[in-house]
Amino acid sequence: MGISKKEKDVNTDNTPEITDDEKKEDIIQEQIKPWHKRKFKKTLSVIGFSLLAGLIFGIAARFVFKYSDSFISKLFGLNQPYDTSDNQPSITISPAQDTGKSVPSTGVTIGTKTEDETKTEVSEKYTKTDGTALSEYRQAMEEMRVRAEKVKKGMVKIDAVTNYVNWMGDTVEQSEWALGIMVAENASDLLILTYYDKVKNADSIEVTLASGNTYVAAILASDDSYNMAVLTLPKQILNSDDMANISLVEVGNSDEVYAGMPIMAIGTVDGNGDVLEYGTITGADYVEYITDSVISIFTTNVEHSETGEGVVTDLDGKIVGIISRKLGTTIRSNVNKCMRVNNLIKIAEMLCNGNSRLYFGLKFGDLPLRVLRENSLENGIYVNGVEASSPASDAGLRKGDFILSVNGVKVGSAEEFAEILVQTGEDNECNFEVYRVSKTSEPRFTVTVKPVKKNS
Repeated sequence: MGISKKEKDVNTDNTPEITDDEKKEDIIQEQIKPWHKRKFKKTLSVIGFSLLAGLIFGIAARFVFKYSDSFISKLFGLNQPYDTSDNQPSITISPAQDTGKSVPSTGVTIGTKTEDETKTEVSEKYTKTDGTALSEYRQAMEEMRVRAEKVKKGMVKIDAVTNYVNWMGDTVEQSEWALGIMVAENASDLLILTYYDKVKNADSIEVTLASGNTYVAAILASDDSYNMAVLTLPKQILNSDDMANISLVEVGNSDEVYAGMPIMAIGTVDGNGDVLEYGTITGADYVEYITDSVISIFTTNVEHSETGEGVVTDLDGKIVGIISRKLGTTIRSNVNKCMRVNNLIKIAEMLCNGNSRLYFGLKFGDLPLRVLRENSLENGIYVNGVEASSPASDAGLRKGDFILSVNGVKVGSAEEFAEILVQTGEDNECNFEVYRVSKTSEPRFTVTVKPVKKNS
């Protein structure tokens, strides 16, 4: 059926013609709008269902926990009430009180003290232990600390003041400080052992006690080979408090030390400040041969310094060694070295009495058994050095000689020979029986040595 031209004209004038693109767009819009609406409704329904389920689960859980808590607590022992009775100790935070007291010493002999003076008082907090390893460790550390503090009361600081004129002509004071230990006392003085190289050139010497008070002291006697000097501090210049709190150090038995033995090192061990170190003895069989004597040395694993000074004690606080800066030249330089006190007691007592060792000018050592047998000898020591212009040199002794006896007493070791020399009086002469290997005829002969005072 055809369309007339008139109808075609009417349709063109009143109704716009729809293109194919416009038709496609209408179809897409009809499809998108319903999809968004469906998705939004679905999301709201999921959220609402989740909220409702969470609310129902929370209410149910509240009832379950409320009515089952008592049963579960009884079953597993949970949520038991704390004991609020008066039997429980109250919690306090406060520093522990140290009840240790120093006991003034009246001893006059080095290494001798009364029983009361050697008692260690430890606070009640540490004497009561619950048997645990930690509690026992704390108790042991506290006891050692108390003993170390007691040793410190017998130690003093020494300032050696030297006056010199600088390049501008001005007089200037130079001070060098050292460590000292109060080793003995007599009716008038305190006697303080210190390092000789620090005080030998001083114009004045000041001693500072544990109280902080400072007094002037003087050198009584010295021994350069041991690098030891004894100072006198007059008691009459001390104030009453310092006099009442005099505390001498206690000396132990260094013959009983051994490698692995626990020790305490007290003093300026690192060369700077006041130090307390715990350590062990690492070597106990070293020997140093000095002029007219021999010193036994042990080493420790505590910090070493070229300027370090101090004492080494056993765990009871008894001194078994004095740190040396000059001895032990055959031992590694970076190792802490200590002189055994048993070698020092007689020297220290001699110095405390105002005396010095007599000078022979000999250096000596032990003879190996093989050498004795090769020369058909039963005993003797070896002379490994004779100082020039010394009494030994003047008597005709030489390096390489063997000394067999002194005044008829056989010499079996270098230590025995050193003991004989120390006990020799100032006016005594020593007759040495000598064996000289290089002397083919009559290798045995006797020389007479007259020692002299070197540090007079």
